Amino acid sequence: MRRDIRKARPLWTTPSKRWCSRPSSEREKGERRVSDRDGEKGVFLHGLKRSREAAFRAETFPYFRYVFQSGFGLAVSAILFAFVIFYTELLREVPASYPIGVIGAIAVALAAVRAPLRTYLRPADPVFLLAMETAVLRQYIQPALKRSIQAGVFRVLAVYLILVPIYVRAPATAAAASGRSLWLIGLIFAALGGWNAYGAWQERRTVYRSRRIALLLLRCVVTLACVAALLLGPMGPALVFSVLSVTIVTLCWKLPQQYALPWSKLIEEEQAVQRGWSRFLGWFVDVPSAESRPARRPWAAWLADRLSWSRQAAWRYLYAKTFSRGDTFGAFVRWVLLIAFLMLSASGHPAAVWPALGIGFFVGGIQLTEVRSQRWALSVYTLPIEPEARRPAAASVARVAGMSAALLLWAVASLSDGAPFSWIDAAMLAAGCVWHGWVIPRRIAKPRDEEDE
Repeated sequence: MRRDIRKARPLWTTPSKRWCSRPSSEREKGERRVSDRDGEKGVFLHGLKRSREAAFRAETFPYFRYVFQSGFGLAVSAILFAFVIFYTELLREVPASYPIGVIGAIAVALAAVRAPLRTYLRPADPVFLLAMETAVLRQYIQPALKRSIQAGVFRVLAVYLILVPIYVRAPATAAAASGRSLWLIGLIFAALGGWNAYGAWQERRTVYRSRRIALLLLRCVVTLACVAALLLGPMGPALVFSVLSVTIVTLCWKLPQQYALPWSKLIEEEQAVQRGWSRFLGWFVDVPSAESRPARRPWAAWLADRLSWSRQAAWRYLYAKTFSRGDTFGAFVRWVLLIAFLMLSASGHPAAVWPALGIGFFVGGIQLTEVRSQRWALSVYTLPIEPEARRPAAASVARVAGMSAALLLWAVASLSDGAPFSWIDAAMLAAGCVWHGWVIPRRIAKPRDEEDE
C-alpha cells in the first residue's frame, strides 16, 4: 500500500521536498530543477545584498553635496581640463623620444591588475551565514565576481582606447603599430583584464599569506610582460608567449591550499573600502567613520620615535606616531607618488606639469586636514598632558608632512619642466609653502564649533 501511495505522488511533492513544486511538463528544456530551500536562500541572499547596498548609499551619498560645495568638483574639472590639453598637444606632435610604449604598457597593466570585489560582507556573517556557505558562494559571491570581471574588461578597454591614438602616431611605436591588428590586441587586453579579475579571486582564496603575495607578484609580472610583448614585440611570438604565460599562472593557482569561501579576506577588503570612503568624505565634512587599522610601516614609523618624549611634546609624539601608521599617511604617500609619476610622464610639457603640481598641492593639503579627526582611546585623556596643546600638535605634524611633500613635488616638477629656473618655479614653490606651511596648519589648529567627543 505504501508503494502505491509513493507511485501516486508526483515527484515534486515527495516528503523530502527535494524538487521545486513546478511540474516537469511546465519546465523548459534544459532548465535545472531547484529545491525549495535553495530558492528561499537565493531570495534571502539577494535581498540581503540589496539592503546592504542601499544602506551603504544612504550612509555616503548625503555627504557628497558638501564635497562639491568645497570646490572639489572644480579641482576635478581642472584635472580633466589639464589632461585634455596635454592629450591634445601630445596627439598633435608626439616627441620622438617619448616612451609611449613603456608608459602604455604600464598603464594597461595597472588597469588590468587592479581587481576590486565589493561584497558588503560584515564581521558577523561567518557566524550567521556559515550554514549556507555553498549558497552564499553561488548566489552571493559569484554575481559580484562576474561584475568584477566585467569591470576589469571595460577598465582595460578604456585605457587602451586612450592609448591607441598616441600609440599609432608616436615615432617610437608607429612601425610596431602598423604591423599588427589593433582590434585583436584590444580583444586580448580585454580578456587579460577579465583573467586578472578571476585571478585576484583565486588569490583571495589562498590560505597562506606568503603564497598569496607570491601569486599576486607573479600575476603582475606576467601581465606587464604580456602587455609589453603585445605592444612592442613581434606579434606571433608575443601571442605564443602570452598564452603560455597565462596558462602557467592559471595552473599555479591550483597548487596552494584554498578556502571554499575566504570570509576573513573578503570582510577585511570590505572594511578597507568603507574606511577609504569615510576617509575621503572626512576631508570635507565630519563623518562617523570606522576605526582605522594601524599598519607597521617601519620605514616611516621610526621618524616619530626620534621626537622628544617630554610632557610638553606628548601630543606631537602621539599624532606623529599615529599619523605614520594610519590610513591617512598611506593615502597621502600614494597621492604624492601618483602626482610625481604624472609629472615625470609629462616631462617637457609645462602646460601639463605645473597644473598637475598645483592640483597635487591642493588635494594633498586637503588630505592632511584629516589629522585633526584622529580619535583616541579613553586612556589617553587620563594622561597628565594639556588638552590645549592637542590641536597645535596636530597642525605641526601636518605642516612637516606637507612641507616635505611640497618640496619633493616641486623638485620633480622643476626637473620635468626642462627649462631654466624662472618666476613660475619660484611662484609655485611659494604657493606650496604657503598652502602647506600656513593655510592647512591654521585650518587644523582652528577650534571647531563642536569639540570631538
